[in-house]
Amino acid sequence: MPGNTIRLLSLDGGGVRGLSSLMILDHLMRTIDSKCPPKPCDYFDMIGGTSTGGLIAIMLGRLRMSVTECITAYTALSGKVFEKKNHRFGWKLKIQGRFDSGKLEQAVKQILRSQGFGEDELLQDAPDAPCKVFVCATSKNAGSTVCLKSYRSHGTDDLESTTIWQACRATSAATSFFEPIAFGPYDEVFVEGALGANNPIYELWDQARGVWGATEPGENPEAQLQSKLTSLVSIGTGVPPLNRVGDSLKGIFATLQKLGTETEKTAENFRRDKSSLHKQGRYYRFNVNQGLQDIGLEESKKKAEIAEATRKYILSAEMLEFGPYRTSFTLEGVPVSGKFVARPLDTAELEHHLLPQQSVSEEDGRCKVFVLHGLGGMGKTQLAVDFARRHKPTFSSVFWLDGRSEERVIQSLAKCASRIPAGQIADRSRTRNISNLVDKEDIRAAAKETLNWLALEENRDWLLVFDNVDQDPSSEEAVATGAYDVRKYIPGDQGSVLITTRLEKLAQLGTAKELKKVDKDLSKSVFKKWARWTDERMAMDDNVEELLDLLDGLPLALAQAASYLGETRSDAASYVRRYNERFKELMQSDDESAPLMDYQQRSVWTTWTISFKAIETKNKDAANLLCLWAFSTTTAFGTVCYRRPAKKPKTAVPDGFAIWRATKADEAHEGDKGDTSDKGDEGMYSIHPVVHKWMSHRQDEAQKRAFAMLAVLVVGLSVPTKGSNRDKDFGVLRNQLLPHAERCSRWLAEVSGGEDDFPLLPIQAESVSRLGFLYGAHGRLEEAERITRLALDSKKKMFGPDHMATLSAMNELGLVYEKQGRLGEAERIFRQVQEGVEEVYGAGDTTSLNATTNLAVVYEKQGRLEEAEMMFRRVQEGLRKVVGPDHIIRLNLTNNLGALYKKQGRLGEAERMLQDAREGFDKVIGPDHIMNLSTVNNLGAVYEEQGRLREAEMMYRQAREGFEKALGRNHPVVSEIGSSLHRVHLLMGCEYCARVSVGEPRAT
Repeated sequence: MPGNTIRLLSLDGGGVRGLSSLMILDHLMRTIDSKCPPKPCDYFDMIGGTSTGGLIAIMLGRLRMSVTECITAYTALSGKVFEKKNHRFGWKLKIQGRFDSGKLEQAVKQILRSQGFGEDELLQDAPDAPCKVFVCATSKNAGSTVCLKSYRSHGTDDLESTTIWQACRATSAATSFFEPIAFGPYDEVFVEGALGANNPIYELWDQARGVWGATEPGENPEAQLQSKLTSLVSIGTGVPPLNRVGDSLKGIFATLQKLGTETEKTAENFRRDKSSLHKQGRYYRFNVNQGLQDIGLEESKKKAEIAEATRKYILSAEMLEFGPYRTSFTLEGVPVSGKFVARPLDTAELEHHLLPQQSVSEEDGRCKVFVLHGLGGMGKTQLAVDFARRHKPTFSSVFWLDGRSEERVIQSLAKCASRIPAGQIADRSRTRNISNLVDKEDIRAAAKETLNWLALEENRDWLLVFDNVDQDPSSEEAVATGAYDVRKYIPGDQGSVLITTRLEKLAQLGTAKELKKVDKDLSKSVFKKWARWTDERMAMDDNVEELLDLLDGLPLALAQAASYLGETRSDAASYVRRYNERFKELMQSDDESAPLMDYQQRSVWTTWTISFKAIETKNKDAANLLCLWAFSTTTAFGTVCYRRPAKKPKTAVPDGFAIWRATKADEAHEGDKGDTSDKGDEGMYSIHPVVHKWMSHRQDEAQKRAFAMLAVLVVGLSVPTKGSNRDKDFGVLRNQLLPHAERCSRWLAEVSGGEDDFPLLPIQAESVSRLGFLYGAHGRLEEAERITRLALDSKKKMFGPDHMATLSAMNELGLVYEKQGRLGEAERIFRQVQEGVEEVYGAGDTTSLNATTNLAVVYEKQGRLEEAEMMFRRVQEGLRKVVGPDHIIRLNLTNNLGALYKKQGRLGEAERMLQDAREGFDKVIGPDHIMNLSTVNNLGAVYEEQGRLREAEMMYRQAREGFEKALGRNHPVVSEIGSSLHRVHLLMGCEYCARVSVGEPRAT
């Protein structure tokens, strides 16, 4: 006996149209397992049928045939049995069987023999048989339905000696088709069960309740059965013909007409009686509703028509409702708008890419990911809600996840566990009230159960919606905001995933669409629905078109304006007048040409102007901080950008704008920035991108120039240089600053007009120089050269060619040339720097020795190894006098000497040098610093030359992982080390590892 996973199958009667029910059942079994469809006797715990449905029930459940075997046997049987014999009428014009009952009996016995059974095999099965079977017949005398069963149950046992062929005859003795049959100890006469239960769903329920209902006194059998039931499937044989009975006898026609409507009435009554089963996705009714009306019960030659109509039905949405992984649909807790206006083109694109078995952009069976991104207020969530509602029958499950933070995603997944069918995950995860759980581990366990269930190979047709994934996991405030990598929560390699987000960078996760403003027709529809205006009201107001033009298709702006008009009962003219007055005040003369990219009409500036003026009135410094922010990036702005600059003296800051005042404003007036920004971790903020653009374009040219240069100053002075190498967050901080530097560089180019002699103040020149260093550290050498040249030219004009500030900028340019492979130019510059520094500080100063080291590195790259070694030795001797053995400069020199020895073939000496450098770096700056990682990479090269491939692989792998973490996976150094690792893997004969080492995608 099954436990809490009872499955039941009910089969209607229908003559030759029983082929239709078999085709539907075949599809259902393939839905469960497409590669190896289960036999119905192995999947269902009880099968009940009437008439031809009874024949099929016996073949599937008692004879344990597969659906395919049953289809073959059934089509052969119907072809033999439904051959008309001469019509015979008895006294009083009572029609007798039109078909030969003997042929039916022989056909059943033939099937028994072919399956290895005797002709007189009893219907009753072994007590431990996995599938119980019954068929319905009608007692002619009593006029009641009798269930002939393969199992023992409470009640009379006087029909236990019934054979299989007798049961088949009894359930098939249809009025006007086959003769009645008498058997049993009292020669009871039976006619077909369809007269009492052509749809045996209630009989099936009663039989199952008797077997699996109450097992203890006082228990409710109905409740017990419902608690154990996983699925109940009822399959019909199509809408029966009401005009195909060949005999004109009125009584027979009326009887068959009643049968024609009884099956669906019974199905509907049962659905209402057991509505909870239907709503929970545990009761399914399948019946071809078109195409079988003109096919009579006896028309065995119309198998092709039956098959065609059934195939069409199988492709319908109704058939998609069944499956072992189907769950109930709910959008509980989801913000659903009652005024949503359909967006057909956008919906069609979602359908094209996400609906099961309809993707053209993904291989069949692959997970289909669609990223719907765009500005806040564009309607992403409501479009996703509409899609989920519209296609809920198409997907086996629709799970809606709150994507605002990782904690919310986990909570959502845990709640979804309660909707998963019993027996498919642990009961503790299904039955717990997640909202009452305190232990986070219990919540995570339930969430993991849900993800594992979604990842099951045969669970392919679900939809997972991640809504509002708006926090950037790469930003500094990621921890505080709950940002996360959404890929961690995309299970398996099947199903459909819809992500709504403001983060354009997530577009790389799959097919993507930016949701933009709506067209004029949709704008009118949105406006009309929110304002609650009729078409006549819209037509009467001459200013509606002008208002729609002003709002320019922004759904949120349209909704706000329409709601205002609806609530205040104003007309469009008054709204336009107020809007234009504020717009005119905001936009003066030549500002009309200011571009705003996606928002060319600048139709929502008024709202932001009101907010900004409120901030400016309350705290001028906070307003200035927002203006400064406009020239940096939209996210992660705050402490990382002004911690270092704020330490500079007041006299270093131009125009009297003190950075520390902005810092103070941030600390003391966090609330003064209103709703323009969101605070993250450690004083970090993010701002709406459109507000961010507006903040820069609202300023005049003088303001723009001042704040752009201040942004360059703030970001540039935040860049950690080589003097900061001891900082354990050295690489992380530089990664955070790169987006800010990119934006500052664009503004610098705009403000300078591309002039090489653009004047910079000393502190500005230093900031620009550091931006160049930052680009160089990230392998962005063209930008590094351009920025560094600008800083060098400014320093030459301010200080002259021999000043240390100028020599420092020259040194940075030399480093850029070296990385570009322009070794001759690098050598020339380093010689000038070396001579200039030695003249200022003397040959033994660490600054001079650093300059000599740079020149030696160039010699090494030029292949002038003896000259390079001589210079390294000279530096080594000088450093012994001024710094200790564990000083970072000496350790770096040791690394350089080790690399040189490797090129000279002195592998033993090279290994010793590099090991010493590595041990020293571990103590001073830790194993993850890029200087230490460079030594590890060099050590891997030595091991490779020595043929110690396992050790070389380990070193290269450690170096690549470290550089990838510090500099990003696309940095040239990471690619170079990946090539080395690939080479080692090929030498080792590890072809798979070699593919992976150069970045070939791996299956997840």
